[in-house]
Amino acid sequence: MAMKRSHATSALLVSAALCLSPCRGQTTGDLNRKDYDKRLAAELIATGQRHVDLGWGIRNSGLIPQCTYQLVLAVELSERKHQGASMVLNIVRTYKDAFWRKKRKKPARGALKSYEKKAAALVKKDMLGQIKLARAASKAKLRDDMIKHLVKAMKFGAEIKHSPSSIKIQGFKIDAGLAKWLEGQTVKLKDGSRRFEPAGKAAPRLEGLEEVADKHLIVRTDLEKTVAEDLHALGSALWEPLQDRLDGAPTRPLRLVVFAKKEDYDAYLQACGHAGVASKALCDYGTYQTLVCAEGLESKDLNALVLHELSHLFFFGSSPVAMPDWYAEGFAESFGGQGTFAWTGKKLTVGGLMRSDRLDAIQNDPMTLQQVLAGNAMNLLRQDHKKAMRFYAMSWAFHRFMTTANHKWKKRFVVWETKCRGTLDGVQSTTRLGSSGSAQKSFLTEFDKDIVAIEKAFTVWLMAL
Repeated sequence: MAMKRSHATSALLVSAALCLSPCRGQTTGDLNRKDYDKRLAAELIATGQRHVDLGWGIRNSGLIPQCTYQLVLAVELSERKHQGASMVLNIVRTYKDAFWRKKRKKPARGALKSYEKKAAALVKKDMLGQIKLARAASKAKLRDDMIKHLVKAMKFGAEIKHSPSSIKIQGFKIDAGLAKWLEGQTVKLKDGSRRFEPAGKAAPRLEGLEEVADKHLIVRTDLEKTVAEDLHALGSALWEPLQDRLDGAPTRPLRLVVFAKKEDYDAYLQACGHAGVASKALCDYGTYQTLVCAEGLESKDLNALVLHELSHLFFFGSSPVAMPDWYAEGFAESFGGQGTFAWTGKKLTVGGLMRSDRLDAIQNDPMTLQQVLAGNAMNLLRQDHKKAMRFYAMSWAFHRFMTTANHKWKKRFVVWETKCRGTLDGVQSTTRLGSSGSAQKSFLTEFDKDIVAIEKAFTVWLMAL
């Protein structure tokens, strides 16, 4: 009886082993690649689902732009594999105001904090998901896929750790063959640590880089440490007034890079695909950072550029809709225009009037409202710097008029602004700026019959400033 039992057990073990062994024709490598494909498909769906869950969960909290932003993220990060995300986003954009069960309300500070905490947690989960996929791709010997996931993980904030014996990206050990690749994807700080370089290996490598960072803002510069600290304090002070103005904030840190030399600034712009920009500062949405050239600037003018460009990035990071230039520049000048802010080194005050010489320029030689609405900031900067400065000041004035003056169009303007940020028309990705055509068209549709009356009232208001 014992012998029979032994034969039967052996037969079962052999049968089980055959079932567990690779199918005929499949190697271990084949199975690892299948496992990677399976994990990739599962992670795409899981990523989309967690962002759908967060967006859907806050739809009645007054956090309309945040809800739509999470739905856009769900579609984008799932690479459109999560069909439910695409369907819900389409419904939001189709029904607009009718989609929201309750009328728009100013969100409670507690609701904002709760959302930001949850959204930041999802960024970390997205990052860890990319690290897991990098491990699966490495096991399957899919080097290109592994690198793609590691880059995505670093964009999400994966930590890069160096020690005498190893280099790791969020715990993923980098072998000798990848060390040179990683060097091209990072910059070295003055203290020897490395940080992800979003512009890639083409970006110039600066010596003596200082960094001051927290969960809201990263400042990196080859100027003195005290400058980095002062600019970090300035940018941090901007957070609260922008959050109050927009009823929300980005859920990942803003990045500010300040260059001591114009040649390095120009080289970096070229690496980002912005060669020939005729300004000393730029908000580069593709790399999610503000770039500023400090060469030849007094501290007050440097502060103005930093506040202006950080305002652009903050707006984009909280709701990445492309607004017309007159709106975008008017908004940014409200926080970083010369004269519109005061900085003591500890306290930031915003909302002031434009500096007298800039205000005089538009009062003595105003642009027509049609010229303002059709203005293109970059083209004007390339063609005529003086005229560009008038456009910026006029945009500031018109933005201030529409949002603060006592007139019948103020409420409708705020509703239009909220609709643009709530539907994010034209936004297919949170990593680049789309076309402002939808927002511009909706503004002209909303105010077409009132343009003549608005211009008349605006002119009177402007001359009385």
